[in-house]
Amino acid sequence: MVTGIRVYGATDVGRTRTSNEDCHAALVGDGCPAGIDALLIVADGLGGHAAGEVASRMAVDGMVRKLEEREDCLMSLEGGALDVALGQMLEGVSGEVYAAGQFSPNRGMGTTCTVAAIRSGQLYLAHIGDSRAYLLREGDLRQLTTDHSWVEEAVVSGILTRDAARSHPDRHVVTRAVGLDPEVVADKGMLSLMDGDLLLLCSDGLNSMVTDAGIAGLSLITVPDQVCATLIDAANESGGHDNVTVVVAAL
Repeated sequence: MVTGIRVYGATDVGRTRTSNEDCHAALVGDGCPAGIDALLIVADGLGGHAAGEVASRMAVDGMVRKLEEREDCLMSLEGGALDVALGQMLEGVSGEVYAAGQFSPNRGMGTTCTVAAIRSGQLYLAHIGDSRAYLLREGDLRQLTTDHSWVEEAVVSGILTRDAARSHPDRHVVTRAVGLDPEVVADKGMLSLMDGDLLLLCSDGLNSMVTDAGIAGLSLITVPDQVCATLIDAANESGGHDNVTVVVAAL
């Protein structure tokens, strides 16, 4: 049972980058498309690719636009139908980014994108790339998304340990992204939320610098409206090797 939602979001360029290719949205209540109580999005333009900041902005704006265009339809969708629709929208946005990336100066651009929509105490997710969604419940932090990355596949196959993956030189290599291919499949999911839950979305600039245990510990001792800033500070204090974005919904 969920009785209220507060959302917060923040982003930072980090300690080593000169520009911020992350983009995010944190919407709640009347600021959301009709039929959604809260909407959280994090997109991380791919480093080393052209116009990553353009791709991440297109992904966030495109998802908000598609949800607004389907407001009447969203009102009638229930259960798994909403997460399927969310995934289809993200796949459609990927096609738009791909088309825009066929021409200079944006040729080859791409981005990650993780989308979380909350309605009537249910969480609906759509996800492509290696940005993450976490759920902190009663002190336990659970990663809700699977990284679409080379190191994640290496961990699953037993080539790398989880600890080794954190510092591997290829840890930023994604195996699935928005806009890099003509078609892509988004991961989709849903789960029930409870009062006291903290939903957290982040770019890999956070989890590459701060362990899951660190994210959980800092989130537990920080009031919700300061969680984003606290975690960004922790990422920067650990080196700040990348842009870092954190968006949370406190229930």
